[in-house]
Amino acid sequence: MRYPRPRSTLRVPTCCRFRDALKATLILATSVSCAPEQAVESLVRLSPVASIPAPLSTNTEITLVDEDTACVINSYEVRVRCSDRGGSVVGAFGREGEGPGEFQRLGSLERGPDGTIGVFDMRAGRMTVFRPDGVRLSETPVPRLFLPAAPFGSVINGYYLALPSDTVVGLAVLADVDVASGEVLWARDGLDDLIESECGRVVPGRPIPGGGYVFRSCQSELVFIDDRDDVHGTAITPPTYVAELPNERDVDDYGEGISSIGRRSGMSLPKSALEPYLAGFRETPKGWFPAGHPLVYDDRERLWTATTRDRDRFSYLDVYEGTEYMGTVRVRDRLVGYDILGGTLAVLVDRQPGVDGIARRAIDWYRIDEVTFGGP
Repeated sequence: MRYPRPRSTLRVPTCCRFRDALKATLILATSVSCAPEQAVESLVRLSPVASIPAPLSTNTEITLVDEDTACVINSYEVRVRCSDRGGSVVGAFGREGEGPGEFQRLGSLERGPDGTIGVFDMRAGRMTVFRPDGVRLSETPVPRLFLPAAPFGSVINGYYLALPSDTVVGLAVLADVDVASGEVLWARDGLDDLIESECGRVVPGRPIPGGGYVFRSCQSELVFIDDRDDVHGTAITPPTYVAELPNERDVDDYGEGISSIGRRSGMSLPKSALEPYLAGFRETPKGWFPAGHPLVYDDRERLWTATTRDRDRFSYLDVYEGTEYMGTVRVRDRLVGYDILGGTLAVLVDRQPGVDGIARRAIDWYRIDEVTFGGP
């Protein structure tokens, strides 16, 4: 991936509507009259304890099998690669195809029991369980377009996209799937009815340890329910949120995403055809949560939320206990995915672009055992 030189972004207080935020880009930031109601940020700056290279990929998945082994997806070779924190490759397995251990659309990874990893083929509707050295253990049918939402044992918790015949927009359906049989044990839709919102969209996030669920909605909202069958949710706007315009790395990723859709459809889009989309994207405040799986619970039942704040030389994760904001953790470089297990935080990043304009992928390892948040 090639990135132009990063540019600075303008931040606008939360209380301003997006329409006002766009107007504010044309004037000095000090002229914005509304004052944000933000919590005092408690910022913890972390330094990695280890760093290893990762393959270039359009996929942002990373899963810790144990505290010393992380697995990622190499989308260009349609395979999974697992490495230890010393950089040694534990296993590299899979290829494109329809047979056992092969993948039609390699979509997601999730941690399983006893040091195993589940690999999800969204097109085939199948989860294959491997050891990190590549030994295939089992296969389970799952709904097509299924994505896991949490580590699994005898049951996989996740969601899939149902595509009504009259629309191309998928409707999210939560589901529990039995690992042994592939039977759907529980399902629910109607997530968009959990709250009243301007955007009307609720995106599945993560089961809450002990019960309930947390979702994302609109540009920045977190939506909590105490029981996964609840019909009404509680929405909060992160107190750290500010409307922020995309930087050039965001714009480049957006353009690459559009181009990749065209390539999969057998079309090659000229740069002139992309520019109107890129121009509109540059002028629109970006969503607060990056794509993929930005919500993760640690072993202390704290909710970590990756954000799109900056995401250039540094990236920021907000941490909550229940619905209470505790503080923010800063890691280096551009976060594209992450996972937490025990006292380990593993962050999949795009490094700063080199002289050739290419941003290399890497995994940075952090210890979070002692991460606490105090006052300002």
